[in-house]
Amino acid sequence: MGGTAIGRALAAAAGHPDIVAVKGDDAFASTNKALQALGGIGRFVSKGSRVGLLINAPANWWLEGSHTRMEVPLAVAKLCFDAGAKEVVSLPVLSPKFWADSPLTKAHASVVSSIRSCSGKTVDTKIPDGVRLKSAKLRVELLDVDVLVNIPVAKHHVGTVLSGNLKNMMGGADRETNRTFHEGADGYGDLDLLCQCIADLNTVRKPSLCVADATVVLATNGPAGPGDLLKPQKVVVGTDAVAVDAYCAKLHKRNPKDLLLLNKAFAAGLGRFEIEKLAVKELSSA
Repeated sequence: MGGTAIGRALAAAAGHPDIVAVKGDDAFASTNKALQALGGIGRFVSKGSRVGLLINAPANWWLEGSHTRMEVPLAVAKLCFDAGAKEVVSLPVLSPKFWADSPLTKAHASVVSSIRSCSGKTVDTKIPDGVRLKSAKLRVELLDVDVLVNIPVAKHHVGTVLSGNLKNMMGGADRETNRTFHEGADGYGDLDLLCQCIADLNTVRKPSLCVADATVVLATNGPAGPGDLLKPQKVVVGTDAVAVDAYCAKLHKRNPKDLLLLNKAFAAGLGRFEIEKLAVKELSSA
């Protein structure tokens, strides 16, 4: 997975790898180390920036592996504030349960209390490059923030196979919009529609930074579970949502080229999924 010599050389010339994956039991430490290896949060966040954190944290999904671990966005938020961010806002509104009562949460209580919840307001948005999705109701903060950080959990999904950065963008749209993606008796009858609408949605705004939680994730029966768990114990970061999702697909022993959503996203020009052509840096948090 280290990428070809050409891919490594190209990334080295630019000064940064395409993807950094850090393995370790401490997700907070892994997130910090991964972002440092990617060039530091200062590549993305400057003093006075308004930062949006698109976190996979549904209000009623609390089974292990079904949602982003709080240590990952906590580390990102702290780095953003340390870099001088004026505001850090969470998308969606986070349940207090998300910030489980833990020593880490208590140690960074000021960070947690400083993260603003999104307003819940949406705006009708045209999608000029949409193939099947021509408009959507999007959270105003998704469009207004200076820096968008996508923070999904890289889990199984019964429709798209993998739920990662691309699928997580649905968290920036309202429920009415997302319902239009699903057809069929089980909600996933038209997978071409689902995957194309997700790809179309991603054309509205690309994230500045992708930070995927691939620590403990659902390997079956996603998105909500219960299901079998996969434990790569990795935090995977990059600037290309398709590439990061492709790397995470390989953790699930899936060929990225076999996933319809990644093919749709690649066709839409949203990124690259040929891992062998990318510069990948793999580290340990220990």
